[in-house]
Parts: sequence; structure tokens; C-alpha cells
Amino acid sequence: MRIAFWSMHKEVGTAFNLAVIATAAISLHPLSAAVVSGGYHDGNLERKFFKRPPDTFGMGSRQYRDGKEAMLAAETQEFFLTSGLECLLCKERREDLTERVVKANMCEVVKDRMYCLPSSARQEHEWWHRDHQFKRMERVMDAVESYFDVVFIDCGSRQDDYARKVLKEADVCVLNMNQEAEAIGAFYREPPDFKGKVFFLLGKYFEDTLYNRKNLQRIYRVEEERLGAIPYNCRLHAADQMSRIESGVRYYLGGGGVGRDTQFEKELVRTTNLILKLAGVIA
Repeated sequence: MRIAFWSMHKEVGTAFNLAVIATAAISLHPLSAAVVSGGYHDGNLERKFFKRPPDTFGMGSRQYRDGKEAMLAAETQEFFLTSGLECLLCKERREDLTERVVKANMCEVVKDRMYCLPSSARQEHEWWHRDHQFKRMERVMDAVESYFDVVFIDCGSRQDDYARKVLKEADVCVLNMNQEAEAIGAFYREPPDFKGKVFFLLGKYFEDTLYNRKNLQRIYRVEEERLGAIPYNCRLHAADQMSRIESGVRYYLGGGGVGRDTQFEKELVRTTNLILKLAGVIA
């Protein structure tokens, strides 16, 4: 099951929203989840969980030789010139992308429950999605999806061919918005080519503004179960700056919030469950 997060506008916090929802999903339900960037060189998503990528991916150790990373894999006892996404893209056959290999080249966020696939260390160019090696990305995504209950994909505000392909093939497309842009109207005037269901998500949400959930539902006749919100929370945004979103979300879902924080918890639980239900992950 694939859930893609995307925005028509930049600086809407798409990666932040994805990280919060993905963490809430595994905290609320007995699920396993993978979080993946929809870009090649974009490390924004992994920085939500790690200040820097871990030194190892679970097997062997990294060495540096002529500026390239090399990893000694315990499974095969041989050197790979690449690791993470690069290693998976180098696999010649789908059969080589075993669960052990895939997870060994991902960063573990929550033990046995949530993994992050790091983006490539190579620089991104306009033609990157047409690179002969990157064309194997769909095979990598199929493998990742087979080993997790749900895959969350961060497409940011990308408009390239690969992002459009991800959005077209996702089971649910989460359209990220802020309350200052008229994104729902723009979506209906020129709807993107999405195959899956669409969910509208308001980030940094404030209830006491003109474009709150109630008014948006009334103006655009959006179904109640297709519109969610993540209220602005200064502590969680501080946790984001420290690459600690996972622990920040668990704090609130564990009953750590008081006062206005209870509204944050209520909206987060509601939104997470609506997205998972729309995707068919939970009943």
C-alpha cells in the first residue's frame, strides 16, 4: 500500500507532515511502515529522524575510498561501492532484493516497525529520473512495499516525471496545504492525474482562521473524511529541528500533552486514522 504526500506549493512542510503521520500510524496500530523520498538526492525526509545518516545500515561497516563509500556486507563478505538506495539500484534481479538486503540498506527508525530509505549521495540532475540505473527504482519500490504494511512517499512539491509517476500510481495521494493558499479550488479546477483517492491535509493548522476545516468543507463541499489537519505545535516543530520527530509524536500520543495539546492529539489521531482507512490499511 503506497501513500504519497505532495503539495502544489513549496514550503508547505510535506516531509514534516509525512513524518508525523507515519510515526502516528505505527504508534496507534500494529503496523510496519517505510518512509521513502520521492527524489534522488533529497535528504530532507531522513533529516526528520536523523541528524545525519547512521554510520551503518545494519550490516558491515562503511569505508571511504577515493571519495566513494564502500560497505563490507556481512551477508556476502564482499565490498559494495555503494550502500542504501544506490546498493538496491545496483541489484540486477528482483530476486536479489530480499527482505534482509532491503532492510539492511535502510535506516531503522523504530525497531522492527519503521524504516527510512535514505536518498542517494549522488548529485541530482534534470535527467536523473531517466538514468538507466534509476529506472530500477520501481522494482526497488515494489520490493519495499512487499516487506511493509504501508509505504509513505514524500514527493514534496516536485513536478518531474518520476514524481508524477509516483502520484499517479499511489493508492492515496495526500495533498498538503497551508491555510494561506487556495489549494483545494486550484486542485478541482485543474485536477492532477491521480489514480488513487485524494486526501486534503492542512499543516500548521489553526482553528480560529478563515480557512479552517469547517469552512473548507462548506465552501468546497469536501467530504468530512477527506480533510484532515495537523495543528501547529511549537514543541513538535522544535523536535523537528533536532531531528526527533518520532520521539516528539510519541510524547503526545502517550498522553504527555495537556491543555491545548490535547486538541493536537485529537486532530492527529483523527487525521492519521482517516488516511489509513482511505488507503484500506485499517478498517
